[in-house]
Amino acid sequence: MATEAINREQVDRKLDLAKRMLSDLFEVIEEWEHMSSEEQVDWSLEWDQFISSVEHVLHKAYKSGRMTPEQIEQYRGFLSALKGLSPILHKMKLAQPHVSLAEVA
Repeated sequence: MATEAINREQVDRKLDLAKRMLSDLFEVIEEWEHMSSEEQVDWSLEWDQFISSVEHVLHKAYKSGRMTPEQIEQYRGFLSALKGLSPILHKMKLAQPHVSLAEVA
């Protein structure tokens, strides 16, 4: 039982981070062309690390059935938003999760 509660808390924290990173991404998209190459690299590395955590924490929690229905809905919404931004992420050479929206449908 304690493990499940910890995992749900971890999922909540990662989902909160996903919301903040998505918000930051929209700002970065607006500024990307004006950022120095160093700033772009720094942000890309931070984004890559975040995407890795999505795959290793959120998707594992989803696959193992440790997400609440509300968490699943938030996770789907996040993946859907990324899918919509896929062409922009590709152009910016930013990592995308190796998780398809169909996998969490």
